Amino acid sequence: MRMNFVPPELDRILRQTPELQRAWLVGGCVRDGLLGCPGKDFDVEVFGVGCQTLAQALSRWGKVDAVGQSFGVVKLTTGGGHNYDFTIPRRDSKIAPGHKGFAVEMDPAITPAEAAARRDFTINSLMFDPRTGEMLDFFGGAVDLKARILRHTSPAFAEDPLRVLRGMQLAARFNLEAAGETVPIVPADARRLPRAGRPAGAR
Repeated sequence: MRMNFVPPELDRILRQTPELQRAWLVGGCVRDGLLGCPGKDFDVEVFGVGCQTLAQALSRWGKVDAVGQSFGVVKLTTGGGHNYDFTIPRRDSKIAPGHKGFAVEMDPAITPAEAAARRDFTINSLMFDPRTGEMLDFFGGAVDLKARILRHTSPAFAEDPLRVLRGMQLAARFNLEAAGETVPIVPADARRLPRAGRPAGAR
């Protein structure tokens, strides 16, 4: 698969940095690329290296901001003034109520499938390697995107109430309908997403 949404500068960084041999574009930029929408934010998930090694490798390309290191996030601002987020895959464990009640553990050895499973919706769990054109789609996100269906990736969706808000925003932005199996796990007072197969105003 070939998509032209990747900035040439980022493509060059991925190709010329040995520590990024196992790195995929993830999340919204892949979703938007499939839709042909112009991308603004580009997130790269990097497997097999630690946060310090990643930061050192990226420093040759510009200014590295390690503010997000506790969450495995390294921000790069290139000489051209562009910003990219590079992340180490992590495991989130629910330990308390609310959207902040998670324990975060970085794990470079996690598999891409495990990393994709912690994302909220299938359309956001897509991973793309611009060097090879390989798309990793473990949860049918590409099919859901084509059908304009918003489907949760795993039962962990219900652990973070902010995911409902993000779902509403995505539904409005891309004219999506919630999958039938997603609606029941949404809190009752937040079930405002239109359900797939029903008109948006149906009860």
